[in-house]
Amino acid sequence: MSTTNVQYYESQQCSTQWKAFLRAFSTEFASKGDISDLRAFMHQMGRTMAQEFSIGDGSSLSALEDSINQIWFQLNWGWAEIAEEADSLVIVHHVSPLKVAFGEDALTWSPALLEGIYAQWFDSLGMDKTLRLSQRKAALEDGQLFVFELKKQIEEPSYFTRR
Repeated sequence: MSTTNVQYYESQQCSTQWKAFLRAFSTEFASKGDISDLRAFMHQMGRTMAQEFSIGDGSSLSALEDSINQIWFQLNWGWAEIAEEADSLVIVHHVSPLKVAFGEDALTWSPALLEGIYAQWFDSLGMDKTLRLSQRKAALEDGQLFVFELKKQIEEPSYFTRR
């Protein structure tokens, strides 16, 4: 995709009326704590946000993916793919508006919002409490792709992720 096409697409991802506010928020928010604190807060914000949306059908991975994508489509927040791996369930979130809304510097903490949303949705479906959803890698594709995994928890959960 050409740079011009990417720039046009990114300009459409976040409402113009909110861009200045969200960038200012991002700058101030980032100055208030370390990355782990910012991520914990955004994770909890995601959990709260997820409660606004009914996940619908979780009877199969395909049905779950369709339910999730209906929500993302309504919000213009991209789309997700869900795949099974040997020891985890992988969620790949495409074309999120996080970079456009909060800025490139926020990509270290802002994806925790999506992490919290997905975690809450899986919890609402009765996820086994020994599983944990977390971001697998840093943002990919110039901040447009995020990979999360749901797998057996190894370390003690943070305060915000305990249920």
